[in-house]
Amino acid sequence: MDLIADIRSHISEVASDPAGKALDPRLLEKFDGQVTESITETNRDALIHQLAELLPTLQQDPTPATSLIEILVRPASYTFAHVLDIDPHVDFTAGLKALFPSINLVTLSLLEKAKLKSSDAGIVAGKPEVVAALIELWLSTPNTAVSSKAHTVLLGLLTAGERYQGATTTIPSQDRYGLPAQSLMWRRVFRDKDIYESIFRICSLTNAGHNGELSKRDKTVAQARLLDLLVKIDCESIRRPQIPEVESRYGVKDGGLMEFAALKMVDYEDDVLMHMTLIDFFTDLLKPDHSVVETGDFASYQLSSRNHQEHNLGGTHSRTLSYYLDSAKHSSLDSTYLYGRSANYLATYCSHYPAHFVSSQSVVESTITRLLEVLNKMTPGQWAQGSTPKHDLHVLASLPRQALLPTPTSPSPLFLLSAKPPNEDALQTLATIFQGPKNEHSPIDHTPSDTESQQASAARSLYWLYLDQYPALWQHVIQAAETVALKDTALAAIALIHAI
Repeated sequence: MDLIADIRSHISEVASDPAGKALDPRLLEKFDGQVTESITETNRDALIHQLAELLPTLQQDPTPATSLIEILVRPASYTFAHVLDIDPHVDFTAGLKALFPSINLVTLSLLEKAKLKSSDAGIVAGKPEVVAALIELWLSTPNTAVSSKAHTVLLGLLTAGERYQGATTTIPSQDRYGLPAQSLMWRRVFRDKDIYESIFRICSLTNAGHNGELSKRDKTVAQARLLDLLVKIDCESIRRPQIPEVESRYGVKDGGLMEFAALKMVDYEDDVLMHMTLIDFFTDLLKPDHSVVETGDFASYQLSSRNHQEHNLGGTHSRTLSYYLDSAKHSSLDSTYLYGRSANYLATYCSHYPAHFVSSQSVVESTITRLLEVLNKMTPGQWAQGSTPKHDLHVLASLPRQALLPTPTSPSPLFLLSAKPPNEDALQTLATIFQGPKNEHSPIDHTPSDTESQQASAARSLYWLYLDQYPALWQHVIQAAETVALKDTALAAIALIHAI
């Protein structure tokens, strides 16, 4: 093809004068638009060979060249075996440590090919200097695109070749450290002392700004990146000690990397933004499908009565709830930024662990009291203007239905919602509550649990009690549904009709 010949000729010219002859981005960009996977393997390998020889000598922005390499290796038919055959051989460590983000990105694209086979990931794991450079780049780079790509590559290598069930990776067996028995990459990351310690060192605030370490600001970025990965690879290996000699230096007792990240790493009292990130992390841990590694349920472990005192993430469950349930005892800054996060944590907790929530009587009472306080302050004018307490309505809609039933000592906050004046958020909340628990199972093979049956029964009771208090409910709902000028409110009213 003439285009390939032109590109090869141009690369040869630049290689003969890497300091004086500039790459032609327009010419190289034509490749993406005009050449597809139809390029022959011979031409592809020849181009990659030329570019691989050019990059070490190039004295200009390498982005046009690295972009072309990424295009050339993008097809699935280009495997990690092809990457290893590139001549001259790819220096992964140098590429990951390079100052140019474009060099980092193309190196990561080549490494990513190894995630498709566990044997290829094992080859990468056999290169400790490469794994160390990958982790350093992922946590330390100021370039978000590079960090995101490094995160994807590291996650892919850790789960390489495993059996997928939907979005979940099943790791069938573990060694005595709780690591996947057949995964060399897991053992490299969690059992190599230098690599394992580098994660603690980069993310710890104790050495911020000392001896070439990251500044406190950059370390908080690294902390957020670590939390993001831990949610996805949550399993036994990150909840138990791996190298006590390393962990003890950072105050970790027996909870491994998870204890460090959740309890020791973040200065939540002095950094409200990282505190927000930490609460989001705890919220994600409560979701049953939060991890791609299916080796246990951290939330059940976290909330179980047997481990409640020692392993309830150091009391973070109660602390996190307090920013919503008892916001007055916190500073105005914390209340402003953490109230909504705490409410979302509570809503997630109620949605996924209703039985545990109902068994925590003090939490139930505090939640109902909080909702009554907020909703009692609402005026008809605020409902009409759409100034709704969205976080509180989210909590209300997520509560187990039996917790909303009125008692001799406490009315139900549900009865403080009215269909008039019509309000989109109020109508959606009523629809969610009256509909009862979501049944995501097949009706053929699913027998409702006791908790689901109780919630369904309570939802029916709430509906009739509400209708008794607001006998004109349907008159107002139908009127709202027919008011097409208020589209969102009309749709919410229709949703309520459908839910009933």
